[in-house]
Amino acid sequence: MTALFEGLTHWHWLGLGFILLAIEVLGSVGFLLWTGIAALEVGLLLLVWPFGWQAQLLLFAVQSLLTTWAWWRWQHQRDNSGQDAASTINERMQSYMGRELTLLDDVAQGTSRVHLDDTVWTVRCDESLPAGSKVRVVGADSHILLVEPRH
Repeated sequence: MTALFEGLTHWHWLGLGFILLAIEVLGSVGFLLWTGIAALEVGLLLLVWPFGWQAQLLLFAVQSLLTTWAWWRWQHQRDNSGQDAASTINERMQSYMGRELTLLDDVAQGTSRVHLDDTVWTVRCDESLPAGSKVRVVGADSHILLVEPRH
């Protein structure tokens, strides 16, 4: 087994890197991308500066961990910052906050209806308002929009 490791060249690492990247393209798990990049880095370093197989394996392990951790850290910050366009995909009601709408019916017993995008929504309002009044969405309670009169 040691003889196999002693024979490692930059071509082996570059080949491993490209194989891992090809598998990543087919499977799209995410992990093999960073281990493939680590293998390519080891292959390129070995091309410029030859070193022993122990250092090659250690460098591959460290680079795999570092590249995976760096990606995880970057993605984690991106997820928490809300920069992703799909970050509110499951928060439909929150995307309606601040929208100004027109009541379709009089507010009866605190509820009415509005037409929003392609759907008629039930709204709840604390004030009695006639149909045609302008209201602003201020919140949501389950599937009911909470509105207040627009002044």
